[in-house]
Amino acid sequence: MTDEINNNQTPDEAPKKVVEIPAVLKVSDFAEVLSQPVTEVMRYLLKNGVLVTINDNIDFDTAAIVADDFGFELKLKAEANQKDSLAEEISDTDEKDDLIERAPVVTIMGHVDHGKTSLLDYIRETKVASTESGGITQHMGSYQVDYKEKKITFIDTPGHEAFGSIRAQGTKVTDIVVLVVAADDGVKPQTIEAIELAKAAGVPIIAAATKIDRPEANLDKVKQELAGKGILTEKWGGKIPFVGVSAKTGEGVDELLELIALTAEVAELKAPKVGSVSGIILESEQDSKIGQVATVIIQKGTLKVGNIFVAGGAYGKIRSMQDHFGKRITEAFPAMPVRVVGFVGSPQVGDQLVTVKDEKTARQTAASRRVTIGSRGSNVKASDLGSLIDKIKSQQGEDLKVMLKADVQGSLQAILSQLEALKTNKGGQIKVINSGIGAISESDVLNSQGENAVVVGFKVPVLPGVQKIADKDDVKIITYDIIYKLTEDLGKLLTEIGDADRKEEIVADGEILKIFMSTAKKKIIGVKVGKGKTNVGDLMRIYRGDDKVGEGKITNIKLVAEEVSEASKGEFGFMVDLEVKAKAGDRIEFVKVEYIPVKLV
Repeated sequence: MTDEINNNQTPDEAPKKVVEIPAVLKVSDFAEVLSQPVTEVMRYLLKNGVLVTINDNIDFDTAAIVADDFGFELKLKAEANQKDSLAEEISDTDEKDDLIERAPVVTIMGHVDHGKTSLLDYIRETKVASTESGGITQHMGSYQVDYKEKKITFIDTPGHEAFGSIRAQGTKVTDIVVLVVAADDGVKPQTIEAIELAKAAGVPIIAAATKIDRPEANLDKVKQELAGKGILTEKWGGKIPFVGVSAKTGEGVDELLELIALTAEVAELKAPKVGSVSGIILESEQDSKIGQVATVIIQKGTLKVGNIFVAGGAYGKIRSMQDHFGKRITEAFPAMPVRVVGFVGSPQVGDQLVTVKDEKTARQTAASRRVTIGSRGSNVKASDLGSLIDKIKSQQGEDLKVMLKADVQGSLQAILSQLEALKTNKGGQIKVINSGIGAISESDVLNSQGENAVVVGFKVPVLPGVQKIADKDDVKIITYDIIYKLTEDLGKLLTEIGDADRKEEIVADGEILKIFMSTAKKKIIGVKVGKGKTNVGDLMRIYRGDDKVGEGKITNIKLVAEEVSEASKGEFGFMVDLEVKAKAGDRIEFVKVEYIPVKLV
């Protein structure tokens, strides 16, 4: 490690030493960097809520905060910031001579309500292997069906969104895109976005006109509108296969599957079954019973229970796997979707899962990536969104006002269409006060300030100096690279700024026997309850005669000498947050309060 003197200090400031460190290092090594006794560094970390031993690792962010107080400025080592050896390890260990034919991975994309889900459901229900009783019972983002003794892997809706997230990271997971357009509705904004995504990915496209069973269906109109967007079908002199389908009658579905099979055959899709393992995260969620889980589609190798892996900034050891039937399996092969349990941390859609040799490598690689990759899809942190809620509630009520800027007209129209559909059960909606194409400017901020609106950008820069003006005027700017992430965040904001309905239920009543302790804001009270049951967290209301004299929240319940979470008929004591004087003989009610959250409809 080499030190440099920072010459940009003012004469009144002590110069900070600039030191390069890796993304993760031991506490003992960190103490050496700071020229401090390791006990002093451990004491400082403990004072700030970080309990470590001499051999524990700390990450770059933690180290940078501590180092600043000791007069050091830390920089991330270039090799930690730029190089990820796992990619090289994969290419070096692939067995080129052991390739097997694999299933094509197909994403069905198109405008909302154009029949994507119905088409996928029909395929899923009619083309599941006959040996599998009960069919596919769980939704996990992807599944396989059998067609003429070969498998086809489908990325389930919202495959459009997953596709966009994965494409944003430069990763290829889809082999074929089926572009869905309703025969009775034609090309719409989200259809255009799907076309742009498919073209950018450089994968074969098959056009499918859905809902051909409807009287209003017009296949010629669909072909004409597709041609206007650069999708020339075979009968119009182009190379894009076109088929009409009905999820209601099944007409055309076999023809669509045949086109997928032929396209896959021409592509000669193969992958190594042995060697290093890699896959792509399609979905990621926190399960209350088993922890972090993710749907992974395998690209190379054979993933096995017990494998140690890294996925973006997360890592872990595979504890269990399930296939798309919900059955436990011990191995997963190329193009196979699988639900994985065993993550430490939360991977993001599009992250590449790669197996590594040991847990130490996995842990250190994940820590390094957490420093360098940041969040994807937007510049928005959860804390940023949270800080908006109180401000918006006080200024906008149930509605969310937005100033929208996008890169091109097609994207703008697609976003506007989706935002228009976002409404809550309390009547809240997103009101776009203005929209346009191009960078976010000073005038956008000034106009937003007058309307108490949030400035939202899609694939557009913020002009120099505009962020400072926004900070000064207390205007929030949030930008995105993925449409579904934009609509997801704004939909979440819309529900959180709405006032939840409050529902009350009297669950017990009785009288006060004795006051054991009383301060200005807390009381320990002995009571006798005649009927009902109360829990920690319930409200207690005090009545003197017919007058209500106060209420407070129960923070603790004691039955004899034991602390419990609930108590029913009989005598017990409890602690309550209460600012009024309570007396023996006062009548009490225990009230359970439930807040029914605002939801999108």
